[in-house]
Amino acid sequence: MMNTKLATVAVIGISLISGASMAGMNERMQWNMPEFNQIDLNNDETISPVEFEQFRQQRISERKAEGRQMKNMNQTNMFDVIDLNQDGLVDAEEFSQHQVNRRMTW
Repeated sequence: MMNTKLATVAVIGISLISGASMAGMNERMQWNMPEFNQIDLNNDETISPVEFEQFRQQRISERKAEGRQMKNMNQTNMFDVIDLNQDGLVDAEEFSQHQVNRRMTW
């Protein structure tokens, strides 16, 4: 009986820790994801490849200066992935859909 209670308490404790860890990870992911208007530098409601690359390079520089690990640096074709209709521009809907897809895979 005592072992059953102890096991139950242990399972609950591990579940709470895991849940808190996942919540913290989700919060960090949300914080790391840029907003559309941060990348749309000229405020024309679309992101061009030039704006995307400028933002990307700025973000890489900032993260290097902070001493962060540089992951996924070889993803230079990410613009093409986000540009769902392949018209050469990313609008807010395409950008939002990409963000949703990323959240679902993390």
